Amino acid sequence: MMMIKQSFVLLAVLFCGSSVLSAPATSADNGDNDNKRSGTRQCPGGYTHGTKVDIGRYWYECRDGQMVPKGCLSETDQHRVDIGGTFDAKSFRMQCVLNGDGFLSVIYKSCVQNGQEHQVGDQWDDQAAFYTCAKDGPNNLQVHMLGCVDEQGRRAKFEDRTAKGELLVQCKKSTDGKPKMNIVGCVQNNKKYAIGETFEAPTFWYTCTDHGAKIVGCMHEGQRLQDGDRFITEDVVYRCAVDGEKTDFLPYSCLQRENGASIERRLGCFWVEGQYQMTCKHDKDSKTAVKVQNQCNYKSAQGAFNLEAGCVRIVEGTAVGCVKDSSSGHLSLRTFAADQADRTPGLRQC
Repeated sequence: MMMIKQSFVLLAVLFCGSSVLSAPATSADNGDNDNKRSGTRQCPGGYTHGTKVDIGRYWYECRDGQMVPKGCLSETDQHRVDIGGTFDAKSFRMQCVLNGDGFLSVIYKSCVQNGQEHQVGDQWDDQAAFYTCAKDGPNNLQVHMLGCVDEQGRRAKFEDRTAKGELLVQCKKSTDGKPKMNIVGCVQNNKKYAIGETFEAPTFWYTCTDHGAKIVGCMHEGQRLQDGDRFITEDVVYRCAVDGEKTDFLPYSCLQRENGASIERRLGCFWVEGQYQMTCKHDKDSKTAVKVQNQCNYKSAQGAFNLEAGCVRIVEGTAVGCVKDSSSGHLSLRTFAADQADRTPGLRQC
């Protein structure tokens, strides 16, 4: 809005043919000698002393034949504002001033938002965006939206990118003109990644989406595994099970090693491997499994049979015992003379 300047012009329609006056204050012409002699001192247009007149954006008072500038008219309801007074017009506070040349003017004094006055250079926010009151040319002001305000009250200028937890957000102005913090990337270990980019962490690897980092698979010995991929550790097969935040390495089976071949045995299964019956034992709490010896297995002409740990049995005149090591828990199959069956420490006939 440009500064409005008026030279106290009285519209021709008010004067019935008299000349338009441009002086700051004016008196009647020589044709009003009768009025002067009578002391009425009317103003141009026939206004009597003390009459207040609205002309354009300003108002005046007739005094002793002169139209004296008194103030301005507000934009909204045209109420009279004295010189030096203020009124609000949209987002601005206007002030009525009398210039040094005697002319009235309406100038921009400050910016107004939600009833609060803000001087030139001030910054403020409404919990969604932040603003400043700035000069826009020599005689105008503008309220400029500078950026966004997040949930913690932190300000970010338009186009600025900031880390918010594990997200990289950018302040943008949406199509409706409102500010919005958009997710434009991810943050992991102080590194920033664009949407669509993949990155690795010690246990899992991810892709960056517009909703944040999404687990794609698992990491094992520096290799990326997809959902369902397997690897072997100490004869236990683990698989990468991708299930959002529940993604983990899960034990799947154990390996039976026999004559150079490997056979998968599911969790809880039993099988004979060499001289021992084995089982694939699942520990749900630790999400692990272990291949353990369960019993000793002895083969003779009479056939094969299993012995529990701590048991001894006479087979074809030979004592056969299944001994458990107290420290390691490992089993060992041993044979003795038949008369030693009841005299071997840690063994009993079963």
